[in-house]
Amino acid sequence: MKHPGLQYHSPYAFTLKQRLMLAAGAPLIAGALKALCWTCSEERLGPDTIANLIGTGQHVIPAIWHETLGLAAWHYRGTGYHTLTSYSFDGELAARVVLRFGLPALRGSSSRGGRDALEHMRTATEFVPAVGFTLDGPKGPPRIAKPGIAILALRTGLPVVPHAFAASKCWRMRSWDRLVIPKPRARLLSACGPPIYPPPENTPEAMESLRAEVEHVLNQLHDTLDQEC
Repeated sequence: MKHPGLQYHSPYAFTLKQRLMLAAGAPLIAGALKALCWTCSEERLGPDTIANLIGTGQHVIPAIWHETLGLAAWHYRGTGYHTLTSYSFDGELAARVVLRFGLPALRGSSSRGGRDALEHMRTATEFVPAVGFTLDGPKGPPRIAKPGIAILALRTGLPVVPHAFAASKCWRMRSWDRLVIPKPRARLLSACGPPIYPPPENTPEAMESLRAEVEHVLNQLHDTLDQEC
């Protein structure tokens, strides 16, 4: 569900070719990903920390790597949880794809509109139980968390929950993040880390400590899933 006052659209004017690609590409990509995932089995390692916290009335900030955006969209399908994509053509395409999984995307990026994007995300956490964050988006480097996750957690006081995803068999896109596309009948694995609560002090040192901890825990979870795969 979209909420008034939040920015869900890119302010960019796309070319006719780009508009045609968006109109045709989003349903094709979403449909293909859904068809592939329907053939797969889903397995969770450990407790479902996010669902458990939301069950108590706690709002949370799930943290994922950009490469697992497609797997996360399938996992969270139909929940109405929010995420963030950039203003760019790639961001617009991603936003239209995840919306077809029932996941509205707020707009902004670390390079343009970053401050507004974080403010929209902060506002969204008041209404939406989970506002997801791709830590290394929109352009990487991969598996290196940017400061945005720590800034959002410190502004909201909400816990960050690292959430890793993997597919036992997959293709990798030739993009900076090497996006994961599951192969038919793959095992889709996921694992949540414990909630990471922001410290009471809002200092550069506290922000960096939180950022580094989330990055470390998420990479540890991915190592565990890779071994399981």
